[in-house]
Amino acid sequence: MATPQEFYSLVFPSAQQESAQTRPDLRDVFHDLFLEPIFAAAFGAFLPRDKPSLYVVNRADEDAPYRAEVLKTLQALFGSPLVDLDVVRYRQDALRDLQQTPVLQALQAFQRTLRTMRDHLRRAETASNAIEGQRWFVDAALAYGQALDALHQTLTAADLQSQAMLALRQHIAGLLASGAHTACMAEAQALVEALAQVRYAIRIDGTTVTVLQDPAEPDYTTIIADTFARFRQGEVKDYRVSFDPASGLNHVEGQILDRVALLHPEVFGRLARFRTAQNDYADARILRLDRELPWFLCWIDFTQRFVRAGLPLCFPTLSAEPGHIDARDAYDMALARQCVEAQQPVVCNDFALLGEERMLVVTGPNHGGKTTLARTVGQLHHIASLGLPVAARSASLLLCDRLFTHFERVEDINNQRGKLQDDLVRMHRILEAATSHSLVLMNEIFSSTTLDDALWLARRIMAQLSAIGAACVFVTFLDELSTFDAHTVSMVGTVDAQDPTIRTFKVVRKPADGKSYALALAHKFGVTRDQLLQRIAS
Repeated sequence: MATPQEFYSLVFPSAQQESAQTRPDLRDVFHDLFLEPIFAAAFGAFLPRDKPSLYVVNRADEDAPYRAEVLKTLQALFGSPLVDLDVVRYRQDALRDLQQTPVLQALQAFQRTLRTMRDHLRRAETASNAIEGQRWFVDAALAYGQALDALHQTLTAADLQSQAMLALRQHIAGLLASGAHTACMAEAQALVEALAQVRYAIRIDGTTVTVLQDPAEPDYTTIIADTFARFRQGEVKDYRVSFDPASGLNHVEGQILDRVALLHPEVFGRLARFRTAQNDYADARILRLDRELPWFLCWIDFTQRFVRAGLPLCFPTLSAEPGHIDARDAYDMALARQCVEAQQPVVCNDFALLGEERMLVVTGPNHGGKTTLARTVGQLHHIASLGLPVAARSASLLLCDRLFTHFERVEDINNQRGKLQDDLVRMHRILEAATSHSLVLMNEIFSSTTLDDALWLARRIMAQLSAIGAACVFVTFLDELSTFDAHTVSMVGTVDAQDPTIRTFKVVRKPADGKSYALALAHKFGVTRDQLLQRIAS
C-alpha cells in the first residue's frame, strides 16, 4: 500500500485543490431541483433553531456558534459542485471507509467527546473565578486527548483504503507521539491527581469564613456512620446534596478557592502556568475535522431512511467526457423523502445518453412524472459532483463544468418583462455560458406563446445546444421535438394500460405517441361536451 499523503482535510486532498474550487451562482438550480429541501433534511441539525415559546425557559444556546460555523462549511460544500475528478474520488473513497460500522461509531464518539471539550472550554472562558476556569481548561485538554486516543485505536484496527482516512490515521499517530502532546497530557493528568490531594479546613463563625491548613483530623463521617449502623432499619432517604460542577462556583465558594490556592501555591501555580502554556493544545486540522465530519455523518444518517425503505443508493461513476450518462432505478430524493414519511411507494426510472446521444426529450400526459424525471437527472448530477452517494441502483454520470436549469416561472412584475421575454432572456444566458461539458435541463418553456412560435423557438434553441454539444433534458408538450436530430432520444410518461386516467409515473424510452389523454380525463370527471350538455338539460 502506498504511503499516505500528509493529512490536510477530509473533503479536499490539498490546499491547492481547495483554493481552486469555485462557488457558482446556483440559485435557479437549487430552486428548480428542490435541492434546498434536501439540504435542510440532511443537515437540519445545524440550521438556526427557533426561539422557545413564551412559556418555555429560554436557556442559552451555548453550542450555537459552533453550529453556525459548521453550517457555513456545509453550505459552502453543498453549493460548490466539484469539477476535479480526483477530489470527487477522494470524497467517495473516504465515505466508503466511514460506512464501516466500527469507523462510523468511532467518529460519532469522537464528535461527542469534542462536544464535551467545547463545553469545558466555554466554562473555562465564562467562569467568574480564574482558578475554576483553569480547572475546566484542564478537563478540556484531557477530553481532547481521550478523543484522539480512542479514534486512533479504532482507525489502527480498521481496514482503511481511502487516502483521506489513511492520512488521518497517520496524522493522529504523529500527534499522539509528539513530545508536545505527550507532555501536555501528562501534565494535565498530573494536575488532576495533585488537585485531588489538596486538603484544607473551613471554620465558619457567623458571617466569617476562615480557610485553614488541613489539621489532619479523622473523617468523622465514617466514625458516626459506623456508630449508628446498629440502629439502621432498611434503606433510608439520602438527604445529602449533590454538587453540580456545571452550575459553577458562587462568590463565597470562589473566595474560599482563592484562599485554598494561597495555602497551596505550588500546585495552583502549576495550574495557572498550564492554562497559559497550553492555550493552543488542539491541532488545527483536528478541529477542522470536527467541523467537516457532519458533511459525511449527516448524509449517511439522512440516506439511511431510504435504505430502510428498500430504496437503492450507489456511488456513481463519473466521467468528464459526454456520452457516459446511464442511471438505473433513479428517483427524486426530495419527493422520495415525502413518500417514505407518508408510507407511499416511490417510483424509480431509468435514463441514458450514450455515445453520440446528447438530448433527452420527455413527453407524455400532464402530471405523469416528466418534471420529476428532469429533477432526478439534475439531483443525481449535482449530488454526484459533491462526492456523495446518489439515489439510484447504479449510475454513470457526467462531471459537468456547469449545471443549468430553465424551469417554468411565474411571471415577475418587478422585472418589467413579459413571460415569453423572460424565458428568452434566461435561455440566452444559458446558451452564452454552456459548453460541451455542461448539462442543461429545460422544463415546459415557451408555454406562454402559440404552438407554432413555441416550436420555432424550441428548435432554434435545440439547434444551438446541439452545436455546442451540451447534454440536455427537455421536458415538453411538443411531441415534434422528440425527433429533432440523430442525437435526440425520446422518453414518454406512461399510463395504466386499463385506465388511461391513472398515471404510472414511469417514464420509458420510446417514440412519442402524441397522446395527451385529455378526453379520458374529461370523461372520468364528467366534463366532456356530451356529459355537460346532458347535465344542463337535466
